[in-house]
Amino acid sequence: MRKVTGSLLVAVALVALPHLAAAQRRAAAPAGGSKNEFGVDLGAAFGHVGSGCAANCGTFEMGTPVDVRVGFIGKSFNVEPRLTFSYLSQGGGHILVFSPDVNFLKPMGTSTARKGLYLTAGVGISVISASGASSQNQLSLNGGVGTRIPKPSNNWRLEGFFRYNLHSGVLPSGYNVGVRAGMSFWQ
Repeated sequence: MRKVTGSLLVAVALVALPHLAAAQRRAAAPAGGSKNEFGVDLGAAFGHVGSGCAANCGTFEMGTPVDVRVGFIGKSFNVEPRLTFSYLSQGGGHILVFSPDVNFLKPMGTSTARKGLYLTAGVGISVISASGASSQNQLSLNGGVGTRIPKPSNNWRLEGFFRYNLHSGVLPSGYNVGVRAGMSFWQ
């Protein structure tokens, strides 16, 4: 329980940090624009378990797995590390999933790093811990398309994604198709 509480406190701090930093640095922002994007997303996804599934192979996940991201703005594309936390407790047991990803975002057409359409692709690893079992790791590949909608103090981001989870040990392969909606703050 202490690990879960600690993880939740870290996640809340990571979500609050960009907003607090923006309040401190807004007046001191250079004329050239922001260098980094900080954001948090909510999502919903349909999943299907591939190899090793004998019965009910579909899942639906919706809600607030804490999804925190930092985007580093480049000349032709952005690099975006992303951390996702998910905790499920049921019937006295639990499943904790921690997923660090690295994505590359490419603005399309006349879009920029701050507004418009983008394509994204990346790789990640999920560290899965369940009560009564040893931890497992699972590599995944993902891609998607999204848009940034500029607002005066931040941006909204809407994104559709596809994620393929590779077979790993006792974890079967599978895929997720979903959407994310989030806010971005610039520093």
